[in-house]
Amino acid sequence: MSVSQIIEALLEKRGIPQSEQAHFLHPDFDRDLHDASVMKDMPAALTRLQTALGKQERVVIFGDYDADGVPATALLTRVLRSFGFHIIPLIPSRVHGYGLTAESLDIILSYTPSLVIAVDNGTVAQEEVSKLKSLGVDVIIIDHHDPHGELATDALAIINPKQPGCAYPFKELCACGLAWKVVREFALLEGKDTAALKWELDLVALSTIADMVPLVDENRLLVFYGLKVLQKTRNKGLKALMQAAGIEPAQIRAGDVGFKIAPRINAPSRMHNEQVDGENCALEIFISSDDAKLARLAAYLSRQNSERQGLVESHVAEAERQAADLSQDLILVVHHESWSTGVIGLVASRLVEKYKRPVIALASEDRVIKGSVRSVDGVHALDLLASVADSLERFGGHAKAAGLTLKASPELLRKGVNEYAMKQAYTIVTLRVAAERQPDCAITLAEASLELAEAIEQLEPFGIGFPRPLFQSICLIENARAVGSSGQHLSCFLEDGTAQKKAIAFQRGGLEIDPGQKYHVCYTLEKETWREVTSSVCHIQAILNEDMLDNQ
Repeated sequence: MSVSQIIEALLEKRGIPQSEQAHFLHPDFDRDLHDASVMKDMPAALTRLQTALGKQERVVIFGDYDADGVPATALLTRVLRSFGFHIIPLIPSRVHGYGLTAESLDIILSYTPSLVIAVDNGTVAQEEVSKLKSLGVDVIIIDHHDPHGELATDALAIINPKQPGCAYPFKELCACGLAWKVVREFALLEGKDTAALKWELDLVALSTIADMVPLVDENRLLVFYGLKVLQKTRNKGLKALMQAAGIEPAQIRAGDVGFKIAPRINAPSRMHNEQVDGENCALEIFISSDDAKLARLAAYLSRQNSERQGLVESHVAEAERQAADLSQDLILVVHHESWSTGVIGLVASRLVEKYKRPVIALASEDRVIKGSVRSVDGVHALDLLASVADSLERFGGHAKAAGLTLKASPELLRKGVNEYAMKQAYTIVTLRVAAERQPDCAITLAEASLELAEAIEQLEPFGIGFPRPLFQSICLIENARAVGSSGQHLSCFLEDGTAQKKAIAFQRGGLEIDPGQKYHVCYTLEKETWREVTSSVCHIQAILNEDMLDNQ
């Protein structure tokens, strides 16, 4: 096949017919942006914001501590302050727990606000919202989490497309995307310049990529243009972060955001070191304009991220030792008293990658056991937790990722979720198939050309819901050798009679390869430059022989 035929086939397989492919690759911002005025409770939210502005009320913006909640809080702070609002932004410490808690309410109320905007949390915080209302404090919720249980009906407005009765056509915006839609609607109502708000799409792109919402429909639109804004961002903090991460702004891609910027925003809360000079460092880097301060904060975030990486590796090593004894479990539950609650979500993700089944990682904090769930297609994390609700103090999240507080023993939780999995007729094989991506198409290595790699770049941004294309070739694996500081990666060449291609398999340094065996190799195709020579390189994602395929 020609390069154009391969690209057309890829897009058609992903539900994009040839007639729509040109528009998909070059979306029209004004045409493709959905009308946010149809969101449930939007009129009430805008009217309340008008009142707060007119009376110069004290408004607390209360966000989550992750790389969606922090940028969302920063965006609301930056834009509403520019409109003349009196804004107090607050990000809780991770030790206080997710969302509106008793501890966070005390902090919020210490600022005596008359309006609280909860962003990236709050949808089902019935008790806390009711308490604020009883004290004369109105609450607007801007959230995208799946509602499980009763909504916080005492809120003045809930902006969440996933709530019942919301007519908004796209349900997968992240919290920062929703925040941007709210301030845009307010700007339209007030007759302000909405074009200027496009400069805040850099934060929206960051959150959309970091929170791993599907990069389809409106999310693709916002990231497509948000990356263009990032290339010439006016946000000094983002500039400092890119410099600290070694990112050239003009060349920034979605992968740079997901693997270099977002981890730096998440790191301080994961390490329980959010405060610098009494301020939340991840939030401050987005709202401060002091160049010297921003350079210090960027360096601090980078150090925290490096320490976080080391902590994760030590935790993963212990988690894998436990998982080795649980090989027959459909749902892996791992726990250690000394683990940090800040990184157990990353531990769970790493185990899902290796063992191809849902994972719950637990850690103790102040004698309370907290957990993070990472799941696979077909196993909804909230359904899994709902099946053991009697063992939980609280839980919430999304289909693929959720958090919990445990009131039973870890062993009882393990027993309960595995009983649920058996009742659902899950098997280790079906879970593995659900966890593994299927190739987009089979090609020869001659077709895996530099021209194809360059064409694939034009399909960006890639992410959840629209991943980088995965190809499959039947080939020999030659000259395989372990590389990396500890031999953790596998370098090799692929050969199928049409061409020989350089390849690398990350984190597979110990894999034994039979040089005379033909394998079904699944890989993404990347463009790489070495010593001024640019070529296409296969990044191996899976290596299967015929026996493995027969067992699927």
